[in-house]
Amino acid sequence: MTRLLELFSEPFAKTGNIAADGFRRLLGCPAQDLLQTMLRESIQNSIDAALPGFGPSLSIRFRTLTSQQCTALREVVLADLPQGDHTRNEIATSIGTVGLKVLEICDFRSIGLSGPTSGDVASDGREALNFVNFLRNVGVARDTYHGGGTYGYGKTSLYAMSACSTILVDSQTTCEGKPVRRFMGCHLGSAFDADTADNKRRRFTGRHWWGISDGDGGIDPLTGSHAAELAASLGMPERDLNNTGTSILILDPYIEEGEDVRSINHYIQETILWNFWPRLTASTPEDKKLTIRVEIEEHEVALPVPDDFPPFDLFASAMKAYRDNADDVQIIRSERPKKDLGKLIIKRGLCADRLGSALDDNSGIPEQTCHIALMRPVELVVKYIEGTPFADTRFEWAGVFICSDEDEVESAFAMSEPPAHDDWIPDNLPDRNAKTFVRGALKRIEQAASTFAAPVMSVASSSKERGPSLAGTASRLGRLLDSVSGKGPGRSKPVPRSPHVKHELAISPTRFIRLEIDDKNRRCAIFEADLQNDGANAMLEISAESHLVADGVVADGEDLPAGFETRVIGMSFDGVDEVTLGPTIKVGTESGTISISVLSPPEAAIGVRLRFLNEGRA
Repeated sequence: MTRLLELFSEPFAKTGNIAADGFRRLLGCPAQDLLQTMLRESIQNSIDAALPGFGPSLSIRFRTLTSQQCTALREVVLADLPQGDHTRNEIATSIGTVGLKVLEICDFRSIGLSGPTSGDVASDGREALNFVNFLRNVGVARDTYHGGGTYGYGKTSLYAMSACSTILVDSQTTCEGKPVRRFMGCHLGSAFDADTADNKRRRFTGRHWWGISDGDGGIDPLTGSHAAELAASLGMPERDLNNTGTSILILDPYIEEGEDVRSINHYIQETILWNFWPRLTASTPEDKKLTIRVEIEEHEVALPVPDDFPPFDLFASAMKAYRDNADDVQIIRSERPKKDLGKLIIKRGLCADRLGSALDDNSGIPEQTCHIALMRPVELVVKYIEGTPFADTRFEWAGVFICSDEDEVESAFAMSEPPAHDDWIPDNLPDRNAKTFVRGALKRIEQAASTFAAPVMSVASSSKERGPSLAGTASRLGRLLDSVSGKGPGRSKPVPRSPHVKHELAISPTRFIRLEIDDKNRRCAIFEADLQNDGANAMLEISAESHLVADGVVADGEDLPAGFETRVIGMSFDGVDEVTLGPTIKVGTESGTISISVLSPPEAAIGVRLRFLNEGRA
């Protein structure tokens, strides 16, 4: 039979404590909203707790408790409610809700809440104090080398996310090298006065735990098979001795529902991508790669791959260049004192059509990206610096800056972060060198963000020179220029526009429409052109030839390094509903719009030349 949990309310010590109200304020005022902050902090904690050599696996579930699960919650887990009137009413209201919702964050392939359960036990340094640091202590310095967290305050976002400030925690972990299962409930309320069991009036901090009495005036977690049974009764994930990790269940989360509210699945998707895309890309090393499963009311929600989800494809390209130490990686340096501060990489490309959640009216994903993602070597996004976009909205750019992993530099950036880890604030740092590192890097990054788009606009449109060979200079590919028309370099020929000219054969320059993935999973650029026909040739055909554009000029096929080949793979013509899989299409005597599909190499700009066949003119 499942064992009932006991309640322990923390009294103030003679020397004082931090009240729960103050504990909740430690998170400060994050730049993101509550759900974003909670997901960000929780996933970051899971990353820091990953087993060596493994990327953590996470499950995020939003669900409604069944009637049996609600009964277990009310009669076994939270049968004994705190004495403070406000806290008691808050919890009672939530657990009495019909159709009670919960939000669950679970990690696997992590070490779990290991170590001793008492906060006053001395550490020998051989075992992580994850249990006491997560469930007992406040403001502990990070114990993960170059980890994402620095303060241990982010856990307050879990309580803030709950309408009754209550979470339930289940962990399969180790203590003194032996496997152990642990279950505990926790609440952050408000300080209050109440009578104790011996009829003495005392002051309480507002922190409460549900577990099993330790026999010495304290509380320990429920352990072993009892813990596993209780977790199962609430629908939490099953775990065996080898499936280590932690499940956190947030009761009655602050998540709005309704027709006018953005769907929770899109919101969670976007939050994960915006903050954790570096851990989800194709180039992410296996020991850093995140596996995240999202489930909303028992329906699994697919998480897009950043490389195929604009604009994260450009961020992913920049991240790959950083990992490959590519030629276009720029070192940001400090002169006094001399120190490499980090690496900056910016990639540009065609502004592809947004997909999925990015199409929502209130999506936070920009329609035209001009941002640099800032991060430490742990590869978690701290914040974005927004720069100047390209004047030509067909193009966009994205970059990354990763500070150096040299201890003095990495520590400076880590310690400049507020408790929510969502900014770099040099004025937070007392050390002069550390302040110089962070302030100097931010200044250089902001300069790059504000000026990167300018060179594109400064190139003259009348260049007729054939550019240098691109062999061995792939870093130059993708210089996107509005001045290059679909007919190639040089000044484009004007298309007659007078409505009185009825017998003039002409075709407009091609215009870029969008990027898409075809049914063979190939990256394709779609172009269109308008045909004005003179109706004189029933056998008239149009041929399309694609080319790479670099530095304002066209690169011939023989100049291209491996991986940058491009070709026309399909054309259609609405004048006669004609479709072809090759580079030539018959148009006959009709006028209309021609659509051209072209294989598009990553990190490159392409153009399309059109010419008439059977007519002797281009």
